[in-house]
Amino acid sequence: MIKRLHLGNFKAFAETQKAPLRPLTLLYGPNSAGKSSLIHSLALAHHGLLTGDLDVQRTEIGGESIDLGGFRQYVHRRDAARRVEWGLDLSTADARDQLAELLAPVGSVSIRLSIGLGFIGEQRTLFGELAREQGRVVGVESCAILADDKPLLSMSARRDGRMRIDRLDQQHAVFRRFVRGLIESATYYQKVGDAEIGAAESAIDDLLPTFDVQRRGLLPRVQLRGSAQEDLAQALISPAASGDRQEDVRRTVRLAAPRMLRDLINGVADAAATALQGFHYLGPLRSYPPRHLAFSPHHDPNWHAGGGAAWDVLRRDDDVRAVVNRWLSSPERLSTPYEVVVRDLVAFDQLDKPLRSAIEAIQEHDGLAIEAEYDDEPKLTAAYPIIKDVDAEVESFKTVLREADVDRFSEIVLVDRRSNTVVSHRDVGIGVSQVLPVLVNAYGHRQKTVAIEQPEIHLHPALQSELADVFIESALGERRNTLLLETHSEHLILRILRRVRETTEKTLPAGARPVLPEDVTVLYIEPEGPASRIIELPVTSDGEFARPWPRGFFAERMRELV
Repeated sequence: MIKRLHLGNFKAFAETQKAPLRPLTLLYGPNSAGKSSLIHSLALAHHGLLTGDLDVQRTEIGGESIDLGGFRQYVHRRDAARRVEWGLDLSTADARDQLAELLAPVGSVSIRLSIGLGFIGEQRTLFGELAREQGRVVGVESCAILADDKPLLSMSARRDGRMRIDRLDQQHAVFRRFVRGLIESATYYQKVGDAEIGAAESAIDDLLPTFDVQRRGLLPRVQLRGSAQEDLAQALISPAASGDRQEDVRRTVRLAAPRMLRDLINGVADAAATALQGFHYLGPLRSYPPRHLAFSPHHDPNWHAGGGAAWDVLRRDDDVRAVVNRWLSSPERLSTPYEVVVRDLVAFDQLDKPLRSAIEAIQEHDGLAIEAEYDDEPKLTAAYPIIKDVDAEVESFKTVLREADVDRFSEIVLVDRRSNTVVSHRDVGIGVSQVLPVLVNAYGHRQKTVAIEQPEIHLHPALQSELADVFIESALGERRNTLLLETHSEHLILRILRRVRETTEKTLPAGARPVLPEDVTVLYIEPEGPASRIIELPVTSDGEFARPWPRGFFAERMRELV
């Protein structure tokens, strides 16, 4: 889980800002202050992870809602000489395998990146000067890994496209534990003194200049030569015992340290990649789908950010559709009269064969021969089906049609429960079409980071308040999502504060989720001269803010009432 986002020299932010993320994170502030910049930086990192492109204009996940314009546009004040500072703090609670073992002494691990216009190649002029403007490319210029906010190691890019470790803090608890454990397990020396520790540190210092880190896209990767693993395995099978304690330690560390550094760098990179791959985004202007969704174009550039993918989720996922209907229709919740239903549309000209088969089955099962005699005419024999259970036969017909090999399309419709009338979302006003993608993003993900801009758009105040309970359920219920909500809604935060107060006072209404102050982060983005800064507004257990809103935000109501 992402615990904190670091961001500097990006759009509205100059000095690096720290944005703590909790299950319910709300972003407030004046227009154009930089609220969306936090979300856009995650979209940039997500895109860089998937494609390797950090000079991107439109990200894959952001569609038309996120137009970064390339590095020279999103770097602060359009100053291409600056470096964008970006980083994540991650909890180590979910670390696995070697990374969990390495990070056992700490509770969090961080990766911090500097993104800038670097150089590739070394083309020289006739005068022997380096042609620095040749081959400029946007990429990660430096990377640092920290544990419990203390630096572990730092790396920087070289002109060959690789990275080298510039600094490693061997006094950090992570490295001290590794070195001591290695000496005790891979040598015969059970007592580790200062001399052995010094020998280990010296061996690691000698190793660092030769340790290459590959720079691919956003995150660094390490790949050891095949012999390194074999040498280490042999060293662990046959503990060193030459009689020279310091030389034994140096030999063992030289064999083991590359694997340890690989596991650390790759493990942290994998954890950051997992967090970014779990990032989902819904833009502020949801698309207004055509009347017949079954025939609408899919996967356009705005497919995810514009909410088009949400309708597809509703069509194919019974569980998400059920929970959306529960909140959409329930009088205790959003209180709308509509229910989302899936209908199958089939090709009419392909129904002859399945209908004939269904009718013949009825005749064979329920047919009764009747003889009729007329004047001067021969006897006639006819067979008439006797249908004893009409409803059963209707269901039988429907089963035959469902199993028939005909072209079919699934269509999403709304049923007005007041009159049992089937309507399109085009018939019920834009509010429903805007809130459905919000509900799907809240309920269609599990253990993901879900960013939604202006979730309250086109909703009246009562629905905005009820939407807060949707987010509480998504974040603190079984789905355990982290929600990043850019909003101007006072009703949204008031409902969350109310739930905090009711949790403390033990007066929560039936079915409501408890909300603790540590579940909520409220961030106010405040313009300050040519840049912006992030102000955290802590929530108290009685559902209040521990500090006043900057510049009287939300004070408009009081001014209007005077």
